[in-house]
Amino acid sequence: MYDGNNNPRTLHEGHFTARVGQYANFSAYLAFYKHAVERLYCGVSEHNETADAVGIPLLFLMRHMLELGYKFSLFHLCELNGTSFTPEARNCEGHSFEKLHSRLRLEYSAACEAGHVPEKDHDVIDEYFALAEKAIKLFDALDKKSTKFRYPIDNRIPVFAEGTEINLLDMKNACDNAMVLLETVIDVIARPWVYYGGP
Repeated sequence: MYDGNNNPRTLHEGHFTARVGQYANFSAYLAFYKHAVERLYCGVSEHNETADAVGIPLLFLMRHMLELGYKFSLFHLCELNGTSFTPEARNCEGHSFEKLHSRLRLEYSAACEAGHVPEKDHDVIDEYFALAEKAIKLFDALDKKSTKFRYPIDNRIPVFAEGTEINLLDMKNACDNAMVLLETVIDVIARPWVYYGGP
């Protein structure tokens, strides 16, 4: 029960200082969101939290983590391919998983054709694309525009009908599957010198 004391262990004030300005890159943001998702989900899986209590913020964090993963991958793939991608631009793929996934496929294919990706990785990553597509369809069915987990109403209408239930285990498994694709793409394009002997 919360008693109003935000520092029950009387820790030093510096302990609470978040140095957010030191982490202005996709890698850190993605890692921190992933950490937050894991911590929050762990509360439910270890029976310390109820699914009702953390469901909405957890699903929001999962969705945003996936979006960051797509944009991080695209940012570097486009740089590798010499194409343009501005993650924060509204006219870019925005919050649409369908558009982000299609663009990732397109850019990944271009990277493969240009020889930036080792052939031995092609089949494995194709499998991951299929798994990620299933995951994003689940998230899109719930919150296509990335608003329903942020606000309870839209034009005065509740965003979820009373009685709507979401299985957090299914969503976490789907999210993890999609992250395998995104982390693999990032790993493959971030270390081309491992395969080709150059920076």
